[in-house]
Amino acid sequence: MTSLQTSIINPFSLSGIGVHTGRAITARIEPAEADTGICFWREDINGQNNKILAHVDNTVSAMLCTRIENDDGIGINTIEHFMSALFGVGIDNANIFVDGPEMPIMDGSAEIIVHALLKAGQKQLKQPASYLQILKEVNVKGENGAWAKISPSNSLDICLNIDFPDPGIGRQTLEYTFSTSSYVDTISPARTFCMLRDVQNMKHAGLAKGGSLENAVVVNNGKVMNRGGLRMQDECVRHKVLDCIGDLFLTCMPIFGKIEAFRPGHTLTLDLLKKLIADESSFIVKTYSKDIVPERGYINIPKAAAIPA
Repeated sequence: MTSLQTSIINPFSLSGIGVHTGRAITARIEPAEADTGICFWREDINGQNNKILAHVDNTVSAMLCTRIENDDGIGINTIEHFMSALFGVGIDNANIFVDGPEMPIMDGSAEIIVHALLKAGQKQLKQPASYLQILKEVNVKGENGAWAKISPSNSLDICLNIDFPDPGIGRQTLEYTFSTSSYVDTISPARTFCMLRDVQNMKHAGLAKGGSLENAVVVNNGKVMNRGGLRMQDECVRHKVLDCIGDLFLTCMPIFGKIEAFRPGHTLTLDLLKKLIADESSFIVKTYSKDIVPERGYINIPKAAAIPA
């Protein structure tokens, strides 16, 4: 038995605010052929190459988000939640047409995107699906004691530790083994978050122009400012796992390995991926076989959850 690549069946659009620009943004997700990967198209760009492949080689430095650019310098910001949702439900190939410089933030989680993808349906394509098997440990260090490493595993395992000075977040740890069903239920609803003291700094830096309590969890001196509070007690670290999954999909295929990190973030994860890809002895690309049963894809979602109302 060989697992095949996938795409969506029915195109759909999602509209919302760009969290950093404050602009109204619409993203249209359409089916794509096998071996396309996830491609973003800037429909507001004329006369230049507006296609940007979501690949780690195309990532560039950006504040508080993941940004990819093509060779002409045309880019798209804040792709991580869409990438996470696409990976989470098992979509390998899609074209995403966007009418602005960043993706809409929606409610700050991946849940709305996941539900739209589930309604769109999944189809198998003719080409076999591949995965990246980690063969040896690779590690990187970041600022303020942050570190990350990836090591061999027969599944995608993620262990993240966050440490924030505000007691509303504090220290949280999550050990998580990926499956589509658990992703849909326990990871995709987790919203992005920040401390109130950082909001003004972001505004001064020209960021978070579209940020609000409608699309982010905001904490201040131990208090969650959002009406209704948290969706889950450890929502913050779960959102970090959501982000991590989205960034890991920039390999264009699932990873079988264990990712561990302290004070994780986009820069740290992308540095880890770049170091991994640069060392060809650290991984091997394989196609799925009867010995490897993927936990990713619509087949792993309970029937009642597969078609949301």
